[in-house]
Amino acid sequence: MPAEVFTIKSLLVQNTLMLGALGITIFFLIRAAWKKNRRHIIVFSIWPCLVLAFFNSPFFGFSEVRVSPQGLGINYGLLSLRNTVLPLHSDWRIQKRRAGLRKTKRLYSLVIAGKESMRVRGGRGLELLDTIGRSIDSMKAADVQE
Repeated sequence: MPAEVFTIKSLLVQNTLMLGALGITIFFLIRAAWKKNRRHIIVFSIWPCLVLAFFNSPFFGFSEVRVSPQGLGINYGLLSLRNTVLPLHSDWRIQKRRAGLRKTKRLYSLVIAGKESMRVRGGRGLELLDTIGRSIDSMKAADVQE
């Protein structure tokens, strides 16, 4: 069975945000070094670490899933250290959350073996998460038959 790649949120936009944030912090670090301002060098050497920590934190979910007989490839983005391939028989579920100030918005995310995707709103987003789940189940069934 061929591999299928599902994009929950645009990986191009996510990578652009990651590289842009890192680039800005490194720019200010280089600028502080150029001006030889020790206090700014110390401050701006901490910021790239904070940017990397944010993009590797639980607040940032994965954006792309690759379903293949070899496993489930989870892609968070370029700067993520959490990109991984999970076993094909990993459990998955769709999780519903309330968001907004008055908790009136419904957001959904796909949870595969404890790893959570980016959140999407209902409608087409929920259909995409359900399609990913059905693809995982059909790949499991094809693996069992072989």
